[in-house]
Amino acid sequence: MSFIVLIAAGLLVPIFYKNNIVIAKLIAVIAFIMAAYFIFAGQSLGSLFPYFVADDATRLMEFVLLVTLAAVSLALTGFERPLIAQMLFLAGASVAFLETNNFFIYIVLFEVIAIISYILVANIRNFYNAEGAIKAFIAGAVASGIILLGFALFSFSTDSFDYASMNIAGKYTLIAVAIMLAGIFYKLTVVPMHGWAADAYSQVNHAAAAILSGVIKSVVLFATFKAFYKFLVAYPLATVLIFSFFAILTMTLANFMALWQKRVSKILAYSSIAHSGYALIPFAAAASVYSYAGVLYYAVAYIFMQTSVFLILNDLRRELGVKYLEDIKGLYKKAPLHSFIFTIQLFSLAGIPLLAGFLSKAVAFYAGVDAGLWWVVLIALLNSALAVGYYVWIIKHIYFDEPKGNEVIQMSTGSLIGQLILLAGTLYFGIVAGDIFNATISF
Repeated sequence: MSFIVLIAAGLLVPIFYKNNIVIAKLIAVIAFIMAAYFIFAGQSLGSLFPYFVADDATRLMEFVLLVTLAAVSLALTGFERPLIAQMLFLAGASVAFLETNNFFIYIVLFEVIAIISYILVANIRNFYNAEGAIKAFIAGAVASGIILLGFALFSFSTDSFDYASMNIAGKYTLIAVAIMLAGIFYKLTVVPMHGWAADAYSQVNHAAAAILSGVIKSVVLFATFKAFYKFLVAYPLATVLIFSFFAILTMTLANFMALWQKRVSKILAYSSIAHSGYALIPFAAAASVYSYAGVLYYAVAYIFMQTSVFLILNDLRRELGVKYLEDIKGLYKKAPLHSFIFTIQLFSLAGIPLLAGFLSKAVAFYAGVDAGLWWVVLIALLNSALAVGYYVWIIKHIYFDEPKGNEVIQMSTGSLIGQLILLAGTLYFGIVAGDIFNATISF
């Protein structure tokens, strides 16, 4: 039922959003709430269609996804109104993507989400937006080709695509999996398949970047772990070598690159890439009983904090023309609410205790230690310390420098409600870890 409600609302919203964005937002929020209710009531796609099933962890991820998209809907302004319908279709596809237990359907829905992401970034207002959209499209097209090549090769090795019964011991299986992961790494912005994201996240409309970098990446991360888990545990040596190597490479390069950026959006883009590196640690530690919890926690925490910071940056760009670090000097005097929420979410991204970013890293890193990958975790801890530098540098500009100009802006009611929802998620999952562990204990 949740899937049907979301798709129906996505078809209905375009009738209203051109003339009355408030009604469009209301329809979207009601649809997200209804979908969340059906998920809470246990009415998954599996009750209507085969090849779909939802465990507790999947339902929690779906609930977080819908809450986040509802918050984004409330925060949108006039010219971004097409995103409302696009988010509803994204939510419907993501619910199916998260619930599927069939590898063929996983590939199909992966491509559906990719197509929706191209439409999201096509909300173009200037040449800069257009450049970012083109880079995202080209990278996505390349990734799709690589994934389909790997899947075609894998199809020769198995008689079934169900996660539980597919054959993973075929002659070409390991090669096929490596090829598919190369394409998926484009979407997860893993180095060296990250270049498009460093530019696209900073160039496209920042509301679209919030969805692209926060929502879609989290959904792909969680669904990919479920889809590839059987491969990860069947090839332990390859799993450790591949994911450890790319985790270290991604987090280290991205953090160093972030230190040299002058654009705030570019810093946040490289921060997002670095977090992809941390998120790969539970993949490398698939043998650990905490790996599923690590992936889920990281996806849940990341969707709240990453979406929030790009939405705030979207407000600041629209109202104050913020682009560079110089533009946020003394921001707390110009936009006190924006500055306060932005700072808390940056602290969460940095891994400060009592925030979701800290506990998500703690669980992901513990999975690594439990699997004997203490050396990967040590490098990740050093990288986390390095990342604090550029987060603190942003905060320093906001609170300890004198502002340029006397403009003062207020956060709109919709934006404030949306940001408070995202902030509540960051605070809740920074204190309460029981929901994550209870949801993953039976995996």
